[in-house]
Amino acid sequence: MSKDEDFEEMLESLEIVAEALDEEPHAFLPRVNQLTRRRTLLELQSDLFDPIERQHAIYRLFFNSTFRKFGAGVLIVSFINILLYLFADGLTSSGRNVFVLFLFIIYLWVSETFPLPVTALMAGVALVLLGENRDDAFSSYASDSVFMILGSLIIAQGITKSGAENLIIRRFLGPFTGSNYSLIFGIILICSFMAAIIPDHSVAAIMLPLVLTIADKTDIRKRPNEMIALVLAVAFSCSIAGLATPSGGARNVIAMGFLEELYDIRISYIQWVVLAAPITIAAIPGVFLTLILVNKVSYRKIDYSNEQTQPIDDRQLLSLSILGLTFLLFLTSGSNGLTLGTSAMIGGILMHTFGVLEWEDSRQRLRWGVMFIYGAALTMGKAMVTHGAAAWLAGGLYKLAEIGSQFGGDSVIILLIIVVTVLLTNVMSDGAAAAILVPITLAVGAAAGLPLASIALITAISTAFAFMTSFGTPPNLIVQASGIPKSSDFLRNGVPLVIFTIILLMAAEYYYWDIAREWVSLTN
Repeated sequence: MSKDEDFEEMLESLEIVAEALDEEPHAFLPRVNQLTRRRTLLELQSDLFDPIERQHAIYRLFFNSTFRKFGAGVLIVSFINILLYLFADGLTSSGRNVFVLFLFIIYLWVSETFPLPVTALMAGVALVLLGENRDDAFSSYASDSVFMILGSLIIAQGITKSGAENLIIRRFLGPFTGSNYSLIFGIILICSFMAAIIPDHSVAAIMLPLVLTIADKTDIRKRPNEMIALVLAVAFSCSIAGLATPSGGARNVIAMGFLEELYDIRISYIQWVVLAAPITIAAIPGVFLTLILVNKVSYRKIDYSNEQTQPIDDRQLLSLSILGLTFLLFLTSGSNGLTLGTSAMIGGILMHTFGVLEWEDSRQRLRWGVMFIYGAALTMGKAMVTHGAAAWLAGGLYKLAEIGSQFGGDSVIILLIIVVTVLLTNVMSDGAAAAILVPITLAVGAAAGLPLASIALITAISTAFAFMTSFGTPPNLIVQASGIPKSSDFLRNGVPLVIFTIILLMAAEYYYWDIAREWVSLTN
């Protein structure tokens, strides 16, 4: 097999990994064999109708993993419900029911008791059974944020299918292959640019095999510290880039969705970019210096001959043109009358209209269930606010922050929000962390009289700081799949980077955002 074929095989496998990660909550539990589980449950159902087999079926049901996970979840949330009934002063019965349901849905997602889209649909059905209006329970499943995610996924699929992403990244990376320092910096720079426009996991899946190819054609493979710095540069730069634009990650869209649905405050694409993109730009040298210093990489020249790249064909040019048009619609969404979801869907439709994608490509390879997951996150957060559960949680968090604010004012409240978000996003997926925390932090901000748009931005940006664990973000998981960085490498490099980015975000909020909000007329 030739080197080109090796590269294509590696790329294809990483694309499959990236697609699988797109829908998952990235929990650190073993994957459930859905077919085996389904057969087991069907056998149990048939046995329960047979008197002879009933006794054995009940015994087998007790040892079925799905039943045990579900039963354990029911016991856990029942115990929590009793504690809340006895000790949660100020929480209404409807608020308690919604909060317990919220915890149960999170448990089912993390434990993967059922397929994730099924659990997501259970959230809306359960709210209706608890007395919620049917339209209120299911309206968030068709919100503008959900359609922005759908359109962005279709566009990213078209870019990948045409090969334009791989071709452009190869051309951009060539000038940075003169030394190990320039290569690491070039990787950070290119990933930061690409992942700000298209989903970060797609960039990581394409960039990683290119980096490994360069390492194989030089002597970098013989230097473990340089290899760790190279692959972590891919993961960390994709994370910091994702915070720069609303289309950079689902966490951003979730934060915007909650802000609009709960408080009727809308952040435009350009407003988000003006406030958040400078943080990405300032974080690029921070990531570079962290990887160089922590891994003790010494400057040296490397010998690498850049491969001759093929010219851009018509299909690649067309896909890039559609991406550019969609990005232009994003930037002008505040004045052109189109929402971000509508703009993203225009790009997705054009990918099919002009033949970049066939419908079979989207039908077979696109993870449609991801829309139900984000819809469920929005509807559960909305119910938490409507029934007072989010305000109750925020009240406890605000009391803790109020004690510290006597010494540091509002800065202590903001720092507490950032630290809590960073700790949570390092033990679960960034999108799930945003879905859990945004309605709570918004309630804290409302109680403290802080600008809610800034609180939504701070929470979404903080979920990007999942540098300390390999399962915090899809790019981290993709990079760890290469077998090069260990969990300890993420921790060694991630801790100082988390501290740096927290300080950077606090500085941006304190010194820059007051001025920037006036520039973009964002007063809330």
